[in-house]
Amino acid sequence: MPEWSDNAIIIGSVKFAERDAIISFLTQTHGKCRALCKSVFSKKSAGTFQIGNLVRLTWKARLEEHLGTAKVELLNAYCVPVLSDPERLTALSCLCAMSALLPERENVEKFFRNTLEQIALLSFDGWETRYCRWETELLKTLGFGLDLSACAVNGSTEELIYVSPKSGRAVSKTAGEPWKDKLLLLPAFLRDPNVEPDQNEEIKKALNLTGFFLENYVVKTLDCTIPAVRRRLVGFIG
Repeated sequence: MPEWSDNAIIIGSVKFAERDAIISFLTQTHGKCRALCKSVFSKKSAGTFQIGNLVRLTWKARLEEHLGTAKVELLNAYCVPVLSDPERLTALSCLCAMSALLPERENVEKFFRNTLEQIALLSFDGWETRYCRWETELLKTLGFGLDLSACAVNGSTEELIYVSPKSGRAVSKTAGEPWKDKLLLLPAFLRDPNVEPDQNEEIKKALNLTGFFLENYVVKTLDCTIPAVRRRLVGFIG
């Protein structure tokens, strides 16, 4: 009977019977997984099974490919600090819902650490910028990484202001001029961690960029749907 323990972020929940639920987790070393958890809706467990919370998960099943059951111990209730802030609470929901696009049981330890960091820092200023960068990491983890290091046409690293919608590679201002109406806009802060967006318009450009590849590559290739909460988050930021 396979059994393991791991740190995990709760990223989703579906009610099962009166008090139980099938919980989706993003684990540190076992990837995304689901498990049946008992007494989720009891008074004792009410604060434990909130999305975004960090827990210690013990999973077991008769066979590795089975759904399995899990016992959960709360480590950090990250949802609590943002409950009274609609924008940050939506961002938390979006981080969790978008993480559910990952395939099950594939180790994504770096992405887990990145996601946990975003959740932990939601109470602090700059969460919009961090979220945009996180979506580029999500694309990379899903196999659709953007190459923003140099111009796809001439190899230049200067004035990279566009992205090719076909290749996902950066294009310089000079090289992209003849096709600028067909290229996607590249905010500087997405390729340089030392740059912060000087206005909300840059955030919207970044979300339009990652949104394009989510809708036109991830959705069509993985046969999935982008969670509706992302549109709500874009609406808040816009």
